[in-house]
Amino acid sequence: MKTNLRTPLAMLAGFVWAVVSTPVQANDSSAILKSGELQLTTSPHIALDSEDLYLSASEVRVRYSFRSTSKSDVVTLVAFPLPDINIGDDADYSIKASDPANFIGFKVQVNGQDVSPVMQLRATRFGVDQTLLLNRLGVPILPFGEDFYSRLEKISGPARKELEEAGLADWNTSFGANNVPLPNPHWRARAVYYWKQTFPAGAVTEVSHSYRPVPGESFYSPEILKDRALQSAYCMDEGFQKAARRKFAKTQNGYVRELHYVLTTGANWLGTIGKFHLTIDKGKPGNLVSLCINGIKKTGPTTFEVTKKDFIPERDLKILILEPQ
Repeated sequence: MKTNLRTPLAMLAGFVWAVVSTPVQANDSSAILKSGELQLTTSPHIALDSEDLYLSASEVRVRYSFRSTSKSDVVTLVAFPLPDINIGDDADYSIKASDPANFIGFKVQVNGQDVSPVMQLRATRFGVDQTLLLNRLGVPILPFGEDFYSRLEKISGPARKELEEAGLADWNTSFGANNVPLPNPHWRARAVYYWKQTFPAGAVTEVSHSYRPVPGESFYSPEILKDRALQSAYCMDEGFQKAARRKFAKTQNGYVRELHYVLTTGANWLGTIGKFHLTIDKGKPGNLVSLCINGIKKTGPTTFEVTKKDFIPERDLKILILEPQ
């Protein structure tokens, strides 16, 4: 389902415990929402023995092995906050969601058992929480359901005036609607999944989760290879650029996907990441991928892997995937 927010595209979420990152513009047709690495609200006695991270444009999977060094059980809030989602105001998302609330298909397990987190959803405008107003008027906070605009279009009279006065919507556009004013939403949504977790004293706790990322997307242009900012962000060396020029020599048609995953915020556990394993999957054998990380090697037709011990992430992961058509 392509939501009709009347502008550009896309997002990515990463697993976070108590951290939210800000949206980043990526090319003129992308809006990447990135979130951060795993964190605990309280973890001075929790060590991260290992992390196994799988990243692709269609799926993110992470498996963590935590070890408690405490002599007593540690109980802490575990949260998966998504980045702020701009509703309207030049932000568009390409989302295929069977559930408009859990639109990324977020799933989590602890020690192999499914966990059902609580979801908290808030909407703000100009820094003011307007969640209660939208709920009272029956307006969905997230735009990923098929009835989002149809519900807005039914708002009239005093209810419409309330939305306009709060700056949550205007009816100043009628293009393509036979001169009938169309609603334009304007608010910022923040969604957080959370649950309370017990880490037994001296024990190892396995936590895993998965979800569908929505990378920033745009159409390929040769100018991308000349963009100094992109060259730096994705470590596009001369070999990658030559390969891209060969791939796109016969056709300029294709896609650019930008996948971001924040690692550097994960400093809330005890010590380093004992063993960090990363798998990047570029999707199709003919795709090209570029990112900044030392030691990564090709391990299959579409996969690249790297393993690091006593790992302290010093930069976030930014992955560029070129897909010729």
